[in-house]
Amino acid sequence: MKQKQYAPMSVAEMALTIYAVNNGHMDKVPLNKIVDFEAGLQAFAKSNHKQVIDTINANPKLSKENEAGLKSVIEAFLSTGTY
Repeated sequence: MKQKQYAPMSVAEMALTIYAVNNGHMDKVPLNKIVDFEAGLQAFAKSNHKQVIDTINANPKLSKENEAGLKSVIEAFLSTGTY
């Protein structure tokens, strides 16, 4: 994971990407689409699941609730098929 210059990611945004990778959600994504997938996932989370992102940023621990939130965001994004 590499952050763009002058555009640092929040803890929740980093956690979202790392959780997706570590739990196999990106295994079927073609290598040439990984950057697009990550950007789409981040945008989707910010626009459709802002409360999950805000909750994780407020309490940056991998609690059961935060993990469930990350999983639900990723599954909802994958169901759209847009990346």
